[in-house]
Amino acid sequence: MVLRDSQPVADTLVPLAHTDLAEKTYLVLKDKILRRQLEPGARISVEEIAHGLGVSRTPVTDALKRLALEGLVEIQPRRGTFVTELTARDVGELFDIRLLIELHAARRLVSQGRAREFLEAVDEPINRMREATVNGNYGDYESFISADRQLHGILVGMSENQRLMQIFTELNVHMRVARAHYLNSVENARQAHQEHEAILAAFELGEARAVEQALTLHITNVRARILELLEARGGRL
Repeated sequence: MVLRDSQPVADTLVPLAHTDLAEKTYLVLKDKILRRQLEPGARISVEEIAHGLGVSRTPVTDALKRLALEGLVEIQPRRGTFVTELTARDVGELFDIRLLIELHAARRLVSQGRAREFLEAVDEPINRMREATVNGNYGDYESFISADRQLHGILVGMSENQRLMQIFTELNVHMRVARAHYLNSVENARQAHQEHEAILAAFELGEARAVEQALTLHITNVRARILELLEARGGRL
């Protein structure tokens, strides 16, 4: 298994308490995948993970099965378990579905006269994004990404469609992997911030067309930036 800068995985793991081991192992591995401390395509050694966390093979195996169901790892018979790689087609399809979901949610909110309610609901994540971009430094990427994710989750959640929210949540896991590549850039963070402000301004107007245009521009721009990065890296993340 390969980590950034070839750092041995065992050196980055802290032994777990012997309660809820499968759940804790799952959360540790998922976090490392989403933060790209486990790189796409990297082979995951059950023995190495078990040793580093101070657990048996069973909770590690259970955690990997759960991650496989989410599409974050691939279990290949007689070969091993690997962190899932995203292709350009994967990214394109994910963002196509995301756009459909968020546009539906936005239209519903505006048609129901709930634009003001949405603006109030996203006040906290918007302020966190603004704080993360104070003086144009765009230094607190973790806070920025977290707030960005929260804003879009609130939009979809307010559509009050549980099945839609479930689909969006599952998509978001993979989008977090993809977005970990591109937001660590001042220019990309600045552009994303400006696009969020445009979405808010459109909701302030309460006009469905303006909201749809701002939201579409933001999501398609993020999609294009990630696909550009993918192309530069040979078509895979």
